[in-house]
Amino acid sequence: MEAAGRGGRKARRRRAKKNMNTGGSPAECPVCMTGYDGTVQRPRTLPCGHTVCTLCIDQLKVQGRVACPECRVSHAVPKGGQFPVSYAFEAFMRMMKDAEVAPAAASPPPSAGERKGAAAAADKKEAAGLSKKMRSFLQEQETTVVAAITACREAQSHLDQYQTTLAGWGKRQQQLEDRLLGLVDQSRSARELLRQEESRAAAKEEELKKGEQGLQALLETLRTLTTEQEAGAAVTEVFRCTGEAEQAVEECREGFPDASTVTTARKVNVASTAALEAVQAALETLTTAEPRNQSDPDSTVMDRLHLIWTGSLTAEDLLSLTQPARRLLEAGRVFAVHQAEGQRRHARISLEAGQLCLHALKDHPPPRGAVTLQVSEVAPLYPPCTVFLDLSWPGSAPRRVQIRLSPDTPRGRQFLLLCTGQRGPSYVNTRLHGVVGKGEAGECVLGGDYESNNGRGSSVLLPGLDEGTYRWSGRAGDVFGQEWIYPTRDECGHFGINTRDDQDGVGAPLVFGEVVDGLHVVAEAAQHREIKEVTVADCGVVL
Repeated sequence: MEAAGRGGRKARRRRAKKNMNTGGSPAECPVCMTGYDGTVQRPRTLPCGHTVCTLCIDQLKVQGRVACPECRVSHAVPKGGQFPVSYAFEAFMRMMKDAEVAPAAASPPPSAGERKGAAAAADKKEAAGLSKKMRSFLQEQETTVVAAITACREAQSHLDQYQTTLAGWGKRQQQLEDRLLGLVDQSRSARELLRQEESRAAAKEEELKKGEQGLQALLETLRTLTTEQEAGAAVTEVFRCTGEAEQAVEECREGFPDASTVTTARKVNVASTAALEAVQAALETLTTAEPRNQSDPDSTVMDRLHLIWTGSLTAEDLLSLTQPARRLLEAGRVFAVHQAEGQRRHARISLEAGQLCLHALKDHPPPRGAVTLQVSEVAPLYPPCTVFLDLSWPGSAPRRVQIRLSPDTPRGRQFLLLCTGQRGPSYVNTRLHGVVGKGEAGECVLGGDYESNNGRGSSVLLPGLDEGTYRWSGRAGDVFGQEWIYPTRDECGHFGINTRDDQDGVGAPLVFGEVVDGLHVVAEAAQHREIKEVTVADCGVVL
């Protein structure tokens, strides 16, 4: 069987090669050299761009892959089991057929073979005693049946994709259930350890109580002794009882608490609490609207599935840019929610030039029908990460500046929080308020005053900003703490960005990031006639 299979594949390759070498008709499959049709031999396009009929693709499948008979590139078979139909190619063939059946005066005479085939079909129907009108009617019925067959096969393909999608979701749900059950089992084990430890402590407590009672009785005996013989016996008992009591107390000190039991219980408690909080947060963000089944009657099963499924979205779907996530992002319906001190704020999530961007939090609610996630699910907690500032000034549309924040720098952490607005204030609508050394080596721009917006603000967002690991640098693009220039403005959101190299090599301390894209935007802003007209129109973090 295997040898026969190899022989069949070799024969198909020989036919394909012969067809290519002889310039086969584009309306024919390059493997079987049979004309495409709208039923069993529909043209299907491979990812490499070549087209093969459905039957030949099925025969070319080997272990879930298909090698293109023309360029030999190997392609994985899609989840639905079939490569997409080339609808454009089918439309082209229909146009060609329509041209062929045009009035005879406008068409060339049929070939001898075509006349023979048509005559044979007509003779067969005439022999059956069918009139010309009935034959025409039957041909129309044949077309209707073929269209119905095509519709059935397309529906089967859609249902196959649907089942594959459901099976994948079911598998992920089973994995989630297994993880939840594993967490429950760990919780039960931790609870059993705590029960055992509680029983052990209770037993030791009972032992100490009995020892104390014995010592109390011995104390009363010592106070009532009258003879030397009684005193000797009592002293011996004192040595025994006090020795046992000291041993019990020492065992209590050394044996409690059981570090292993307490540590295990603590870890399980933290994990369980975090899981419950995540579930509660997810439930709070779920839409309360009923699932939507109404859609365009021409939409497919998968289109309607996406319409229903997009009522919710996971961080995994978002970060991996699944098809439903892309559709929601393109429609501007993805938002992140952050709640603190009873205030609920939202941030837009966009897809720009292939990058997911979380914009700064704002007070206004998201649009109707939006899908929300928690900010904590998608935003980085600490640098290193990439943030952005969109700068604009009169006569200039907002242009983006991307900054890579260094790790282990509290100022970088503060900059991240001011780009997302998670602590309340953000850099949105703040102005650049100064240029140092304009037009000279070491030129830099200053900004970040979210409190006064004039360079004099001194609000404290995070304490201990100088405890991080910083470096000195005079390179263009470095972002540094502005306190180097204004020492009295400590622990605030002010920052500076070098736009030109410092030729003296002195540079600036407290460097916590660097511009990785858009330094020319900052340089243009530095040359603007009035630096205070340059505004941060938007900001956020690249996910």
